[in-house]
Amino acid sequence: MTKESAKVRVWDTIEALETMDEYSDDEYSAYLEYTALKDQCVIEPHTLYVDKSHEFLSEWVYFAQTDGLEIKIIDGETTIC
Repeated sequence: MTKESAKVRVWDTIEALETMDEYSDDEYSAYLEYTALKDQCVIEPHTLYVDKSHEFLSEWVYFAQTDGLEIKIIDGETTIC
């Protein structure tokens, strides 16, 4: 790693940390939970099935819209596939 690329990596890390400060702990937890479930998908995810009483319903809908997923609000288990 060159000295210049090390500087870039440090700057990227600082930028990421500053971005995290813009969100509440609940929003960050919602994002981590969402991405963990999304990462479990064996194929490229295309639909979010989210329980209508899910703790992070509005956050997950936002994340799914940002990811271009179809959103179905259901009365059942939350999953992404």
